[in-house]
Amino acid sequence: MSQLWMLEDMEPRPDEPAVGTVFTPTTLCASSDRMDLPVEVCSEVPARIEAVTTDGRTEWVAHLGDGFTTMMGDGSMVGDVMLHGCLVWDRYLWLDFRTSPQGSLRILDRPGVIAQREDWIATQHSGVFSVIPSGAMEYYQSGSMSIGFGVRRKASVVETVVSGG
Repeated sequence: MSQLWMLEDMEPRPDEPAVGTVFTPTTLCASSDRMDLPVEVCSEVPARIEAVTTDGRTEWVAHLGDGFTTMMGDGSMVGDVMLHGCLVWDRYLWLDFRTSPQGSLRILDRPGVIAQREDWIATQHSGVFSVIPSGAMEYYQSGSMSIGFGVRRKASVVETVVSGG
């Protein structure tokens, strides 16, 4: 059973799982060298990465244990590796990948959010602003976000579970 962080987008969804829920998300493995990730949401997780060819395209799948797989953005690693980063739950992953990730996760906690500084630029319409995110992404525990920051992603702690478990 591996514990790791998972980031979610901010789109309103009726399927947001509560703490304790077992669910089957479609995820991508994000690393801190490919995505602006605060160190607080990065974990080291052992994985076995394989190249899979589907519809003439080669994609890379990381096996994290308990039957759970996640997609990798590139094929820079194959075989047994140690991943450093987090999962990103993408409900539209099928637009970019032909391989479907498998397996289940359990939400252990929803401790915080990933936020970024926001600059509000006035528009020609009174009271309407253009919001421009700037600077590095930062992790905030729920309810502790600094003024002038806006939430970019929800941050959850999850664990892999044997499918159907």
